[in-house]
Amino acid sequence: MKKVLNILIRIIIVLIVIVLLFVAGVGAYVLYTRAQKENSETIIKGESGDIIVSNKNELEPTITCLFMGVNDSLTDFIMLGKYDPNTREINLMSIPRDSKVDGTVDGKINSAYARGLNPMNTVNIVTEITGVEIDYYVLFKTKVLRDLVDAVGGVTVTVPVNMNYDDPVQNLHIHLKKGTYKLNGDQAEQFCRFRRYPNGDVDRVKAQQSFIKAMVYRCLEPQNLLKAGDLIEIALKNTQTNAVTDLIPEYIDDAVSFKPDRMRIETLPGYGGYADNGISYFFINEKKAKELIDEMFNKKYTPEEAAEIQEELDSSGETKIDISLISGEDKETTRTSGEKLKIEVLNNGASVRDFNRVVEILNNSGYDVVRVSTIIDTKNELSSITCYSSSTFIKNELKAVSRIVGILKLETETKKDADVDFTIVLGPNYVAD
Repeated sequence: MKKVLNILIRIIIVLIVIVLLFVAGVGAYVLYTRAQKENSETIIKGESGDIIVSNKNELEPTITCLFMGVNDSLTDFIMLGKYDPNTREINLMSIPRDSKVDGTVDGKINSAYARGLNPMNTVNIVTEITGVEIDYYVLFKTKVLRDLVDAVGGVTVTVPVNMNYDDPVQNLHIHLKKGTYKLNGDQAEQFCRFRRYPNGDVDRVKAQQSFIKAMVYRCLEPQNLLKAGDLIEIALKNTQTNAVTDLIPEYIDDAVSFKPDRMRIETLPGYGGYADNGISYFFINEKKAKELIDEMFNKKYTPEEAAEIQEELDSSGETKIDISLISGEDKETTRTSGEKLKIEVLNNGASVRDFNRVVEILNNSGYDVVRVSTIIDTKNELSSITCYSSSTFIKNELKAVSRIVGILKLETETKKDADVDFTIVLGPNYVAD
């Protein structure tokens, strides 16, 4: 089973407190269930690894999960998520903490968890108001947010208003100035917990969503993708979940491709206001909510439609790992010693600072950068490393270079007259560590 699982590297892992656990947990589940379909799959041997071909025209089941960020006994953050492994789509819908619901003491959804500190209370209410059957839940404390943000080196967001708030009882102190800048873990927690906006909970949800998007892009930077295992470990230590997570540590290295445009974030439709009792609530617009929920959570694809989407994704230049470069074996195991590996570095849109930094890092690491140049290739904007040798020695060096410069897209090319061992291309989104 391990061999089969190791070659299924197309499952998404998005390294963010929300999407991270969602896709890691359910993604591992999808890998596991795929492996059980031995009678309906054919394994085709190939030079770059095995390819699994389904003998049945079936779709993988979609998976739903409810995310809850808890402070004391209240869930300050609630988000419903759906992952479709057939189209690699992630849909996330924020549910304002002050949403008016039945079944809680004060009529607000964020207090449902307080009854016995049971996350299933919130899960059941969300199912009632959305009609969506929820497979898993993830409950996390704010500590995971601080630790993850610090682990990726901070996250840049726009603070929409001056934030000043002190609550000695909760040991909560928020002091952020309006503007755009990089937040550390403590500041990120302040940003996400601030509530005193002009439009109350509605503005707060927008701020949380902007942070999620910024965090996703930060985590998808090459140097942070290489920290996938560490980030998963941080997240798992600070959460409570019923998701399947036992397989994550073993297979995390096989799931590293994701495109941010496959993620959609919306808010449960409604409006803020006051009830007859004088308490402020978020009132759900049931008609608009049903339309959005049907679009995001109840949409069904045919196997043919899903196959067409998969084909488009596979040809769109997503970051991938060539299995043969990571774990393949070959007969050539030696190389003439006494000579540094030669590397060519090409700039395809990266900043001059990052380009120079890569050259400096490689030279300081014992490699010989023999040629640098600028290219323009709008069809291939991802950073990549091309290897011109199939020897085990070179493969091991390739993995080392990949870690040093933080590039995961590895390719091979047969080029007998190549005067360099590797060609590194820096795309427009590349950021040197």
